[in-house]
Amino acid sequence: MPDPARLPDIANLPVFPLPGMTLFPHTHLPLHVFEPRYRALMEDTLAQPEARHCFAMGTLLDTPGNETLGDPPVHRVVGVGRIIEFSRLPDGRFMLVLQGIGRARLTREFDMVRGYRVFEALWLADVLPPWPGNWATDLMAELKTLALALLREEADKFRKLVAAQDELGRLTDLICGYLPLPPDFKLEQLACLNVMERAARTISKLEAMLPARGKPLRPDADPPAN
Repeated sequence: MPDPARLPDIANLPVFPLPGMTLFPHTHLPLHVFEPRYRALMEDTLAQPEARHCFAMGTLLDTPGNETLGDPPVHRVVGVGRIIEFSRLPDGRFMLVLQGIGRARLTREFDMVRGYRVFEALWLADVLPPWPGNWATDLMAELKTLALALLREEADKFRKLVAAQDELGRLTDLICGYLPLPPDFKLEQLACLNVMERAARTISKLEAMLPARGKPLRPDADPPAN
């Protein structure tokens, strides 16, 4: 997980809210931006210095609650992404790839800017409890085994990506971000800062999916080759 102190300032964070959407750190999300308000968001974001080519993907919910903000309600924990590729089409639409760089917590909403929503936000850092022994290594090995068993021969690039990981939080985020897990579970995992807890819950979810599997899983998105 990146050090929040080295990440860009997000005191005024544009948020692109969608139902069932979560953006996990380390994952890549392709987007097709066509609504005028989100074209404006793209224009304003790209006008910033390159280090600030960032906005958040928020989870739009049906009803407000203790962990939502604004109207329509958005979950307070969001995934912040940086634009790493984009093209603007002749009609003004944008095609882009957003790379997840961290979690943040929305603290208040400002007035809209050109139709899109802007929030004050704070970076959230992973918490890695001082577990004894080789717990983190053991959890990583179990996560890889389960994910690869569910994928089987599918998604070769993702299989290689999972196999190459050596950090528990990153591995868990990649699995939660790319595998077709329930949206509610993904949101819970995005909001969970305890790396051990996040990994253990992912293991339990994958274990529950094994007995009922028929065809192998396919990732929600295919990670870029790099």
